[in-house]
Amino acid sequence: MIGTFLERLKRWWLGWFFNENQKELECKIADLEDRLRKSGNEKNALNDEVRKFKTENNRLSSTILKTNEENSKLKQTLRQEQDAKASAHRTLEKERKEGERARGAYQQEVGTLKQQLEARKAEITEARGELQRSQSKLAEVTTLLDTRTKELKGAQVFLTTADAVSGAEVISSVDALNAEILQTCAFISDSFDFARKPEHADEIKEGCTRISDLMGTSMTHLLSTVQHTADPLLVQIALQGATVEFSRWIIMTWDFDGLQAEQQLSEIYNDIRSTETQAISGRWRALTRAHVQKVALQHDDLHSTMVTHISDTLVVIMVAAGCTKNYEDAYREFTQKFGERVSNIVKMAVRLNKIIGEEVTSADLWPTHGAASEKFDSDTMEDFEGPSDQTGKPVLCTTALGLARSEKLAVTDAAEFKYTVLKKPKVALESVADGLEREEVSS
Repeated sequence: MIGTFLERLKRWWLGWFFNENQKELECKIADLEDRLRKSGNEKNALNDEVRKFKTENNRLSSTILKTNEENSKLKQTLRQEQDAKASAHRTLEKERKEGERARGAYQQEVGTLKQQLEARKAEITEARGELQRSQSKLAEVTTLLDTRTKELKGAQVFLTTADAVSGAEVISSVDALNAEILQTCAFISDSFDFARKPEHADEIKEGCTRISDLMGTSMTHLLSTVQHTADPLLVQIALQGATVEFSRWIIMTWDFDGLQAEQQLSEIYNDIRSTETQAISGRWRALTRAHVQKVALQHDDLHSTMVTHISDTLVVIMVAAGCTKNYEDAYREFTQKFGERVSNIVKMAVRLNKIIGEEVTSADLWPTHGAASEKFDSDTMEDFEGPSDQTGKPVLCTTALGLARSEKLAVTDAAEFKYTVLKKPKVALESVADGLEREEVSS
């Protein structure tokens, strides 16, 4: 029984043992299967990673291969550059050595050239000294030559008797001046109206006073009494007379009154003319007048001053004759219309001053005129109205300049001159007013 019990206990225990172990085994198997599945999954993942690593490894291998190829090329290029650098270094070293040799040769040549330069400098210094000595000698010779030339020119000036212009050219210039004066004065008298107005009485009286010394009492009286409304002929004559007188002064003046030495120069010249030959006195006159006027004409306003003075006088004459405009209006209109013509007359007179004073030395020329109240002489004058027997009648004024010539014949104790009338002046006589309508004005 005990044996059976044990057998039964054994079977029971074995049954229980196997039952318990079977459960544990099943759990372990399940766990192992689960781990196996996980391992499979991990294996698959690892296989995927391996494939990726193989792919990356292949790519890296290819890259490494390319890099190695590039490194090989770079190494080859580096070797070539190193070879080139070595070659360049050898070439540079060769050139440096050649440069040192050339510099040595250049320095030697420079030394030689410096020696030559010093020698040339010494030669130049010596040559300059010689040149300075030669220039000094040349300057002395030139100064002496200039002195002799000036002396010769000075002698030639007084030895030369030829004139720069002919007598015919001088007469032609005088005729041109007379024609310009005639035309200008005719235009002026025709451009203004004349009718004495009471409101201008004071200006008329003042005008007569101002022109009395220049025109004379006869002309002044006629201008203030004759009616000029219909025919301003007497006004034209008075304008001509004043313009001619101013032109005569311009032609004859020595210094245009710039130095106020007119009388002194005239007296000196008359003394020289009476004691020296015509050639010497003529050249003295030409030189003196040229230099005196050079000083006097330094004033730029001299020309405009003369134009203004003549214009003022001509306007005063018209006011004295009874111009319908007052002085200011008449002067303004006059300068606008006739300022240029008066300026041209002054230029022509100045030109005649130079011709007669400087360019003619073989004789003395001067403009002639008939003074107011002088007796008419047909041998020296012409009546501006034409040929007639007017001898002895009083002159009113000069309407056109004449021209006279005087030449010294010989130097003796008593100076002898040859006088020639080249052109007679034209004059207006007091009788020109005969028959003109007059108006008595209260004084």
